[in-house]
Amino acid sequence: MAKSFDYSEQIAYPIDRVHGTVTDRAFWQHRFEEAPEKLTLDDSRGPGTLTATMRDTIGASSLPGLVRKVVSGELKVERADEWGALDGDRADGRISGSSTGIPVKIDCTSVLRASGDVTVLDVSGTVQVKIPLVGGQIESLVRKLIGDMIGQDRDAIEKWLGDS
Repeated sequence: MAKSFDYSEQIAYPIDRVHGTVTDRAFWQHRFEEAPEKLTLDDSRGPGTLTATMRDTIGASSLPGLVRKVVSGELKVERADEWGALDGDRADGRISGSSTGIPVKIDCTSVLRASGDVTVLDVSGTVQVKIPLVGGQIESLVRKLIGDMIGQDRDAIEKWLGDS
């Protein structure tokens, strides 16, 4: 059974600058400058939109013990962040994720919304791991990793805006 989650992060910049960052090809290229082959960008849906798809391979030795028990070899993961155009003080998005080696499915809605001089990033979704007996434990682990990922995204946005 899928586990749901809700995360919220404040980003210390106004929404127009935050949205401009998450839909800026240069921001994503900078984040992946060490491994550009892991990133695909698509802005074909129109101005102020972007889909960033990230792919990575994780060796078994880097996986938590619980996951190593059910995966042999490498784990290939994919994450796609999709952002729509800014509409007033809000932009809607979507985050999805999956992997090979473990049947994981992550499906989220994401919202950037203005809150005074700061922007709030709200992410709500579910994670589902279809493995008998240990699937629920892995879902809890993935849910925590998603929370960490959202915090890392906030930090990267603030660093990018602070350096510009």
